[in-house]
Amino acid sequence: KEAVKTSLHKKRDVIFVEGDPCPGFYVVKSGRVKLLKTSRDGKEQIIKILQPGELLGMETFYDGKRYGNTAMAMDDCEICFIEKRTFFDIIGRHPTIAKKIIIALSKELDNAYSKIGTMGLLNAKEKMAHLLYTLGKDYGSNENGRIKLNLSLSRLEIAELLGITQETAIRLLKSFKDEGIIEIKRKEIIIKSPEKLELLGK
Repeated sequence: KEAVKTSLHKKRDVIFVEGDPCPGFYVVKSGRVKLLKTSRDGKEQIIKILQPGELLGMETFYDGKRYGNTAMAMDDCEICFIEKRTFFDIIGRHPTIAKKIIIALSKELDNAYSKIGTMGLLNAKEKMAHLLYTLGKDYGSNENGRIKLNLSLSRLEIAELLGITQETAIRLLKSFKDEGIIEIKRKEIIIKSPEKLELLGK
């Protein structure tokens, strides 16, 4: 417990910035955190949304000197920080922890390759369908055949996840709503036809 430093962050607090020194990594204890990549012209794209139990700053594991992304709190959240030296000392004494980390990193890499391979071949509408279907699988709850997304995202955040403009995201969501594929209540999205989304996102 002494090796872990816990901190509280308010919504939109920046936890670390791309290019900052990388002395260790973080674990999300509560709330949600988004990883951002910023282009030269200041445009932001969400790389990933992290939930409780997930790791931030994994550059630490391959001897990274600096963070490769910016991390920002999406909600009020609690974050645990572990220094690199402390972590490697722990896994040296507890190989089972190292095994779990390797498995987690392997899954992360596999998901990244899958995302790049899939999203690179899709148009904006297909990307939106793929995203909603994936979010439904990862963060949804089944309510009589309809999938309720247990993840509150703004239109801007959805656009940043897809690398499209906010206006395009709004137009596509309205299109899916008009087609009866989804239902929208403020920030809440209910997927009425996951099968159609899956087909559209292929």
